Amino acid sequence: MDERTEGGSQRPERGDRHAPWRGVVADALDAREAHVTLERATAGLGTDLCGRRPAGLPHSPWELLEHVRIAQADLLAYLEDPGYRAPAWPDGYWPPTPAPPSDTAWDEAVAAVVAGRERLKALLRDLPDPTATIPWGGEHTYLRTILVALDHEAYHVGQIVLVRRLLGAWPPP
Repeated sequence: MDERTEGGSQRPERGDRHAPWRGVVADALDAREAHVTLERATAGLGTDLCGRRPAGLPHSPWELLEHVRIAQADLLAYLEDPGYRAPAWPDGYWPPTPAPPSDTAWDEAVAAVVAGRERLKALLRDLPDPTATIPWGGEHTYLRTILVALDHEAYHVGQIVLVRRLLGAWPPP
């Protein structure tokens, strides 16, 4: 079916016992209701500020954005790859420098997170049973891992907003 509900999520197939909450979780991945989106939090930040760490804080906007991208890609690999191997903690989950490596890296990272979010929604929609245990994931379920990705992004979006406030770059233009 290609019908849409009022919230914009795709309606699941009839008889899907997970139908009541699939759309709720898909909508939450877009973070439109409770707080600012990643797209809004990252919009219009000048390249001169992306790599700056405010006094007393350990991360720049770039480090936070790239950490979200890396962690989301890792969670997607965990969901999709039976041969999954986690990066080294914590270094494998953070960029090596506070500033983006190129003028295009910021926009590329935002686009990658948005694309990853769409992959998470597709998994949620297409899995016969999102509450099933990931065969190579120990006791973890697909749903739990999707919710970890959602929660992780939301947490760091809040940090990006805080860092931007401290840099005098909030709200976006």
